[in-house]
Formats: sequence, C-alpha cells, structure tokens
Amino acid sequence: MNAELLMLVGGSAAFVLTLYWVRSRELHEKYAVVWMTLASLLLLCGCFPQAIMSFAETAHVSYPSMVLFIALAAIYSFSFTVSVSLTHQHQRNIRLTQETAMLEYRIRQLEMALAGQSSAAGKPQTRRK
Repeated sequence: MNAELLMLVGGSAAFVLTLYWVRSRELHEKYAVVWMTLASLLLLCGCFPQAIMSFAETAHVSYPSMVLFIALAAIYSFSFTVSVSLTHQHQRNIRLTQETAMLEYRIRQLEMALAGQSSAAGKPQTRRK
C-alpha cells in the first residue's frame, strides 16, 4: 500500500468517524472542525500527491520527510488547540469553585442570622424601665 492510498483511506475514515462522533454528541463541534480540517488535508494529500512532491522539491526535502513534516505539523496544531481549550476550562473551573465557595459562605451567614432570629423570637422579651 503506497502513501497516497493510505492518506486517502485515513482521511476518509477520519471524516466518517468525526461525523459519527458529532452526531452521537460524543465530540464537541469546535473539536470536530479541527478533525474535519485534518481529514480534509489528508484527503487532499492523497488525491494530489504531486502537490506534496513539488513542495518537497521546492524545499529541497525528500518526499517521506515532507509527509512526516505535514503529519507532525497537524499533530502539533491539534495539540496546541486542545491545550488552549484545557487552559480555558481550568480557569473556568477555578472561577466556578470560587463562586461556589462564596455562595456557600453567604448561605451559612444567612442560616446563622435566621437561627439567631428564631432563638430570639422564642424568648419572652422583657421591658426595660
């Protein structure tokens, strides 16, 4: 099996698998865009291997090295995207944890104030003269 056929099969499989995961709600749409882009890139490389060859000749690099470079660039791009997303989620989790702690504190304060009022209401009030 040559590299072009492998890229065609891999791109088609990635495309179909991504669509399946999005439809079953197991993959968020923003990640699906990245995966669809990578699948399309694989399909284009499989359909037009001459573009990779001419780019490899222009860069004075061998064909297998260029394919490896494209694959590593795609992996790096996706990893960077996931890292940015994880950073946003981490920051959001910290903010939500802080907000939850503040709300719990306010609830405790209100419960203590209500408990103080109910105990004061149960005692008979004495008049000062």
